[in-house]
Amino acid sequence: MHRKWILFCAVLTIAIFFVNTGIFTLHNSLKVQIPRYDPAESIPVLLLGGFRGMAVDFLWARAIARHEEKKYYELLTINDLISKLQPNFPAVWIFQAWNMSYNIAHEWDSPQNKWKWIRTGLKFAEKGATKNPGSSDLFFELGYMYFHLFDSRHFKYADYYREQWKRDGGEDNYETSLYWIKRSLLYASKMHNVLARERTVCHVLLHASLHSEKEGDLHKALNYTTQAIHEWDTYRKNHPGDTSVDVEGFLSELENRKVFLQSLTK
Repeated sequence: MHRKWILFCAVLTIAIFFVNTGIFTLHNSLKVQIPRYDPAESIPVLLLGGFRGMAVDFLWARAIARHEEKKYYELLTINDLISKLQPNFPAVWIFQAWNMSYNIAHEWDSPQNKWKWIRTGLKFAEKGATKNPGSSDLFFELGYMYFHLFDSRHFKYADYYREQWKRDGGEDNYETSLYWIKRSLLYASKMHNVLARERTVCHVLLHASLHSEKEGDLHKALNYTTQAIHEWDTYRKNHPGDTSVDVEGFLSELENRKVFLQSLTK
């Protein structure tokens, strides 16, 4: 037992070394671009076997401490190590992505710094999605983040985030949101709230239409509105007994909006 404890301490010392040596690289990368945090690919190999669970617990405790101390560069490295030790545990990716995109981003004042952490969180979740190709929960959370984080009703710099995302990724954030949410539905079981996810698709389409109109792209706004009508109509047919939402009201609103947009695009 004494020998095992010495070995475990040695392994943790190596892990801490990689955490600390990765901080400088991450700090510099955040100054110029979205960080690429991959400093310790060999750590999971060192922590296999009976020590792996203990190492994960240690890193989680350290991550919480570093978050409270606002040592975010070290936290980012620790997050990466945790994800390497628990790559097939979707909750790890979801929690850390939300923490970076919401909690840590909130700590910064400038939209540029906020966006760096939001972007980092989104990319972290996408990396998790590649590690967990059948995780409905992870796909949905990722899709919802691409919808919610770019909503100007909730975030002061949402329009700035949207422009940065389009510049960096070349794709509309609403399209990205729809991609992940619809993908989550492909893997959703009866245990998931499928109806809520289907309704979210409808809401994303409406907001995409409103934003396209705001940006002056009326044809795109009309297209999104038409898609929203189709989705709500499909929802009504598939779930005729659902009284938790006013489907008819949404359809009536969207039909009127479609007529309005058609009058502007003639």
